[in-house]
Amino acid sequence: MVLGTLLLFTWSLFAWLPTASGQPWPPEGNVEAPRYEVDFDDVSLAEFIHSIGRITGKSFVIDPRVRGNISLNSQRALTADELYRVFQNELQVNGYATIPLSDGSVRVVPDQVARTQPVPLGGDDAGQVIATQVIETQHLNATTLAEILKPLVDTRVGLVTAYPDSRLLVVTDWRDNLERLTRLAQRLDQSRESEAQMIPLHNASAKDLAETLDGVMQQEGSQTRVIAAPSDDALVVFGPGRERERLKRLVASLDTQTSQQTNTRVIYLNHSSAEAVVNVLNNLRSGNSVGGLSSSLDSANPGTALAGSDTSAADTSSASGTGSSSASGTMSSLDNGKNVSFAVYPDTNAIVLSGPSNQLDKYQRIIERLDIRRAQVAVEAIIAEITESRARQIGVQWLFADTSGSGSIPVGSVNFPTSSNPGIAEIAAAAASDDTSALGSLLGSMGGITTGVGRLSDSGISFAVLLNALRSDTDTNLLSTPSLMTLDNAEAYILVGQEVPFVTGSTTVDNSNPYQTIQREDVGVKLHIRPTISADNTIRMQITQEVSSIANNVDASDVVTNKREIETTVVTQDGGIIVLGGLISRQNSNAQQRVPLLGDIPLIGNLFRYSSNESEKQNLMVFIRARVIRDAQTMDAATAEKYRYMRAQQLLHDLDAEQRLPELETANASISSAPDSSTAEGQRPATDWQTLYPSARERLGTLTP
Repeated sequence: MVLGTLLLFTWSLFAWLPTASGQPWPPEGNVEAPRYEVDFDDVSLAEFIHSIGRITGKSFVIDPRVRGNISLNSQRALTADELYRVFQNELQVNGYATIPLSDGSVRVVPDQVARTQPVPLGGDDAGQVIATQVIETQHLNATTLAEILKPLVDTRVGLVTAYPDSRLLVVTDWRDNLERLTRLAQRLDQSRESEAQMIPLHNASAKDLAETLDGVMQQEGSQTRVIAAPSDDALVVFGPGRERERLKRLVASLDTQTSQQTNTRVIYLNHSSAEAVVNVLNNLRSGNSVGGLSSSLDSANPGTALAGSDTSAADTSSASGTGSSSASGTMSSLDNGKNVSFAVYPDTNAIVLSGPSNQLDKYQRIIERLDIRRAQVAVEAIIAEITESRARQIGVQWLFADTSGSGSIPVGSVNFPTSSNPGIAEIAAAAASDDTSALGSLLGSMGGITTGVGRLSDSGISFAVLLNALRSDTDTNLLSTPSLMTLDNAEAYILVGQEVPFVTGSTTVDNSNPYQTIQREDVGVKLHIRPTISADNTIRMQITQEVSSIANNVDASDVVTNKREIETTVVTQDGGIIVLGGLISRQNSNAQQRVPLLGDIPLIGNLFRYSSNESEKQNLMVFIRARVIRDAQTMDAATAEKYRYMRAQQLLHDLDAEQRLPELETANASISSAPDSSTAEGQRPATDWQTLYPSARERLGTLTP
């Protein structure tokens, strides 16, 4: 089925038809602009944009991130200009914007991208174009004006930046809204007779008091306006001087009346520890150093620091309206919090606050910012090791002796003992003494095939020939994949192995049995991590990875462990796989023992030689993969992946039904969220996604209670 685009071109050009008077209608030269009736039914945005371009004659450059479908029915015939304005409105509704380019073409991009692109400065472009306007204030403080305009801009593309030193305000928004903001700024920036003044508060809530006073002014028909400045715990009043003075007296009266009111609130925490949060609040109230505050916040919620904790000190805001956004401003707004008391109820992980209402509001906002759900990190390590070992040994040993007892006793031997194989002299001595135990032990220590012939006698000639040949091939393929999950900025450790006893000493008392001291150590696969999630969703990990095993062919009293360990700190993207390190080694060893001259004779020399060739290849690599888990859906998916893998392995081994994991059921019912403490007293707090995981700008800016 092909989705087509139906373009109904309705032209209001009527043919020259004779009238009753015989004159053409309409009159010559009176020709209307062409009109178009469009009907787009679930067509792609790219096709929609190209169709509008063919009608309007404009060239469009489409950003690759512009995707999706659109439906549009004009219901009536439109001119090209009207259709282009409808086109811009549809793009704005779907989260896209147009940017005129210098060559006359138009670029279509996501509205978040449009804010960072070069935009027209002033001008008279269409209302759906993102533009930037520089507003210079004559009377009103630029920072105060920015606080007023920020709630009025489009949060997706709008941006208001104040430059108090130069009394400039830079505003970026849609063109039509930018014009309204400019007119509003001009009305607010009046002469000294009608200017803005900031009235500091000591007890009352700025938000509640502003709503009350502004309602009174509107009922009186006054043009004076009152808005709240929560970050500075003050009111901003716009109006003539006489009205401002009257409001100052009224504010002083209302602010004093609420100073003695004490309220109690119970706040239940969802994610943080109540004891840790109360420690942070006590640091705020006592005015401890910013460094101490940061450390307290790290313990309460690692990975998220109180914004503004590393900014320099600044003067507190003055009554003229010049505000401060530094750390000291944040601390000074809580100076009156000494009248607030905190208590912890650990059974329900709750905090009890008692004090003036406006102070409780500030502390409750801080608690909500601290009590966020910490992200988790799922870490998987892959240890891959491939070892190839080849060994070749072959040699001939001789022994001659005259044991007839007449005269001297000539003795000769071609003896090639090694660290692992005894020589022919030791074997012959054990055989001559009929010590079968010693002979068996010596022959058992020799690998491969060992054969010999000879004659051992107490009288006459004794001789012996011993042949030893060994070939050893060892291939090892080790694959270990330990995995574990932990909270952001929290340590985690996993061990899969054994506790192996190691003899550390031996003591004998009064010729009795020796007393041995034993120390047990962990042998196996170990993984120790501490991940930290950054604001850009990268993961910084402190990792210690160890794989150890007990070496073969060693005595019980002299245990040797093979250990492979990596300790490092790395940074990886969410879901990325990186190599931590490894080892690629090639080792060859050739050894030969021979009798001089005789061992060099071709062919015959092999009877007077003992050769040993060994080669070993080892490939070892350690990889790591980390994934950020922020919500229950991602957690369920990660759990289901491992669960189904283990169940599939059980099915491959034909385990009985009662020995297998049950079928994993997918929960369709959504998990109900905890109540929001901000809606009513005694309910659990809840915050939205942006509050849980603030952007980089919010982390670096000043915390606004």
